[in-house]
Amino acid sequence: MMNTAFQINDLECCYRAGRTVLHVPQLEIGKGKTVFLLGPSGIGKSTFIEAIGLMNDTMRDKAGTSVVFYDEKNGKRELKGSWKGDNDDLSHFRNRYYSFIFQHTNLMPNFTAGENMCISRLIRGVPLAEAREEVLATMEELKLEPDIFYKKTTHLSGGQRQRVAFVRAITAEFEVLFGDEPTGNLDKDTAFRLMTILKNNLERHHRTAIIVSHDLDLALHFADQIVLMTFTGENGERHGIIRPENVLENKGGNWHDVDGGLLKNPAFFVNERMKQ
Repeated sequence: MMNTAFQINDLECCYRAGRTVLHVPQLEIGKGKTVFLLGPSGIGKSTFIEAIGLMNDTMRDKAGTSVVFYDEKNGKRELKGSWKGDNDDLSHFRNRYYSFIFQHTNLMPNFTAGENMCISRLIRGVPLAEAREEVLATMEELKLEPDIFYKKTTHLSGGQRQRVAFVRAITAEFEVLFGDEPTGNLDKDTAFRLMTILKNNLERHHRTAIIVSHDLDLALHFADQIVLMTFTGENGERHGIIRPENVLENKGGNWHDVDGGLLKNPAFFVNERMKQ
């Protein structure tokens, strides 16, 4: 599995052993790929990244389910059942391999912006001076004034807080970035600028990203893979599903369906599939 980050088979997600809210029969996510999850509200996009990001215990424990993560050294870990193990081990795994960014920035209000941005590096034992230098360089890329480093997050605008959250996420050491509507509060131009910087960071370090979004233009421009989520089932049993035929691949700047066929109008293809 040299080029695979996640290999997922027969994953069902539920809350508190209730009804299934998402089913993933089979999905492979490649290493170093930027993957966008698209689908209507309430279909389970956030549930998916909560599950494989080990943010919430939503994987149904059943025979046949397998969710395997492969790190850069091709070590592998079965994620199903992770919540039954040691909490310290789970936290260590997340801190070692994952980074997160959300529409709601989850910044710590009692800390300065700089403390928020440096904290992931400090936890890893990086000296403050080195962490500050890395953060300030990334702030410059994102057009954040240096004095913001010393301000409380409560004194920042919404756009500034979102960029602070971006800095915190991409200056951390990680192999997989999970983003839940990370540009949802930003205007189109700012969203594209931040995604350009993020994409460059991901490619430079051969990192994988799994991003929940409602923005098809953003996905078509920046994704290597688009995963479409649709509904299945009847009435109260309806839930989200990721079907293999609803996965698109970007090859050399052109979009292809699961069989390798060239999609001349990928936006039309996506919109038609989303009606299902």
